[in-house]
Amino acid sequence: MRRHLTPILALAAAALLPACATPPATPVPAGAQRMEAREIRALFAHPTRLDNGVRGGLTYRFAPDGTVEFGMRMFSARRTGTWRVDDDGLCVRVETDPWICGPLHRLGSGRFYFDVPQYDQDYNTLTVRE
Repeated sequence: MRRHLTPILALAAAALLPACATPPATPVPAGAQRMEAREIRALFAHPTRLDNGVRGGLTYRFAPDGTVEFGMRMFSARRTGTWRVDDDGLCVRVETDPWICGPLHRLGSGRFYFDVPQYDQDYNTLTVRE
């Protein structure tokens, strides 16, 4: 069964993570404060789990060593990748896929907004989970 979930997870991740084209931007939520590189590094200075706002959507597990694990909350399959901070923005990469970069904003109360223009606010809104 696990072998059958890997292609599903890969398809879902490909659908949920942005492509190389630059579509119209989605609006950043009101009151969002753009984070600087030092703030992003501090956020991930310890293991951090972030869930996006889509029901059954993605979970990101960031590690201080620059690795990240991606998974869908409705499946147990996972993919690995890397993260970095570049020009006051967050960049993530799933395995050998292209890097995806964008500004990270603080929304307050353990919530963040990863400004990736291809998706709506639910996909881009991330909440810290324990």
